[in-house]
Amino acid sequence: MKKTFPLTLALALIAATCLAGGETTLKIGEEKLLVEVAVTPGEQAQGLMNRDFLPAERGMLFVFPRPKKAFFWMRNTSLPLDLAFLDSEGVILEIHPLVPFEETRVESKSEKVAYAIETNRDWFASRGLKPGLKVQGLPR
Repeated sequence: MKKTFPLTLALALIAATCLAGGETTLKIGEEKLLVEVAVTPGEQAQGLMNRDFLPAERGMLFVFPRPKKAFFWMRNTSLPLDLAFLDSEGVILEIHPLVPFEETRVESKSEKVAYAIETNRDWFASRGLKPGLKVQGLPR
């Protein structure tokens, strides 16, 4: 046990370092979305704040350590966004519009949110993507 703990800890740190701050491509239906991955509390707090532009096929993926009721706001965020809450299987539970600079929290109805995706406003609707669809390519 004592010999395997340092190895297990090292592998966990390497995996977290590789995931934190990285990018990945998600597939939702036939659509692809390149996302920045926000894993650490600092990355998640920063989110898409203080940005003036988000390319059309880009977004941000928030990975939570365990399923929970999730809360988001738009402090210092000038971009109109959409927010999708996903369960641990990657199924879209809810999609909410986010208003620039709005500091009122948008909270999930579900307590089973394991991931969230922020995209440009209407990204989901303009592609016919709705709750119930499964997102592929999510990190575990």
